Amino acid sequence: MEWFERTKPYEADLIADLNQIVKIPSILDPNTQSDRTPFGVDMARALAKMEELAARDGFRYGRVDNMVTWIEYGPADAAETVAILTHIDIVPAGEGWLRDPFKPEILDGLYFGRGAADMKADLMSAYYAMKYLADHEITLTRKIRLIIGTDEENGWRDLPRYFEVEGEPTMGFSPDGAFPVVNGEKAFQTVQLRFANQTTGDYVLRRFIAGSRPNVVPGEARARISVPNPAQVQNEFATYLAQYPFLSGQSEVRDQEVRLLLKGVQAHGAYPQDGENAGTYLANFLRRFAFNAEAKTFLDFIGRVVHDDIGAENLGLRYHDDVMGDLTLNVGVMRFSQNGQGTILLNFRYPQGVNVQAVTTQVQRHLGDFAATVEVWPGGMEPHLVPETDELVGTLSLVYAKQTGMYMNPRTSNGGSYARLLKRGVAFGGQFPDVPVTSHQANESTPVANLTRSMAIFAESLLKLAK
Repeated sequence: MEWFERTKPYEADLIADLNQIVKIPSILDPNTQSDRTPFGVDMARALAKMEELAARDGFRYGRVDNMVTWIEYGPADAAETVAILTHIDIVPAGEGWLRDPFKPEILDGLYFGRGAADMKADLMSAYYAMKYLADHEITLTRKIRLIIGTDEENGWRDLPRYFEVEGEPTMGFSPDGAFPVVNGEKAFQTVQLRFANQTTGDYVLRRFIAGSRPNVVPGEARARISVPNPAQVQNEFATYLAQYPFLSGQSEVRDQEVRLLLKGVQAHGAYPQDGENAGTYLANFLRRFAFNAEAKTFLDFIGRVVHDDIGAENLGLRYHDDVMGDLTLNVGVMRFSQNGQGTILLNFRYPQGVNVQAVTTQVQRHLGDFAATVEVWPGGMEPHLVPETDELVGTLSLVYAKQTGMYMNPRTSNGGSYARLLKRGVAFGGQFPDVPVTSHQANESTPVANLTRSMAIFAESLLKLAK
């Protein structure tokens, strides 16, 4: 019997369990952080739900520092471990949803909900792959550990701590990427620009807000400005929006201020070409007016220097590596508050051959009159590459080819998965090549058929790696 036929009967139960996880808004919540809930109460609820499922299905499980839950199948005393590296945290829902992002629904064969693509559906497909092996009492030589983190979308403070306590697995994969095998991942690094805000004169930028995370293309931006002729600004804003069919927005005059809202297209910051950055477009519009001091340099930097420049050519950072591809830039967070502290977060993804010193040096050189300090955010990662000759890469590649009828060479990704934390770690699934990427976007979804399709690929892969 083909693997997909074996896993298809699990679909209803898989969806029922997935619904329970998606309903929990497992977003970093500083307001409820404590020793028992290091990333917030909802994150702890999500881990507890996975442990509840593990207990129901007879798996061994445990928790490390209330940050990571592990679920295990196979000989407990095995010398070697095959890891499945996952995370249960998600980015904020954002704007633009047609339905409640935490009330999952199936429409036209698609499963909708925040985390459907990144990565609760793939977490559950991997869990059910383990469940299939356990239900059929398949004997293994290596043990399998599903490792569930809670800080992947933020500071990666979880799995490094897990490895300190539990040790590094022998090998493993993270279903937080795409099929076929992703054996290389570019470096990712966030650079912060900090500056003092002073703005006077006839045109005053009172506030500018866009983005919430450096690894998300902002889908919405807002500004409050004081100007001599509000009607002129409103008319020009309408004309500007009409030039770009993918943008929308609105303006109003309140308390002698013009308030502008511009909506672009939110996307994952690893693939800025999939989005339309609302923040840089709003700055690009505003820079035509006679703002002065830091307001002028702020708007010029994000509205001209880094606007619509995902290759960072204007920063002198355009770079291509034949194995790992191009350097990319996402302008993830933009803040300006009159007479306050301003911030811009630039998220870079770069291949081997580039280093963080080169990135910060070039940013500094291209600030012009912008009196900003350049700081490297902690938690960045260097490029990661596992040779194609490794058993892990070969096994996963062949399983994918067998089940799909199509062999595809291993490749490099802009995304950063937990696989890079393992010397022998790759990303593998669950994004299929023929499915649009909806991670971090409004109306995030995944095809229902791919839930057990991924489960089948994971199950055979785990069997071959752990047998």
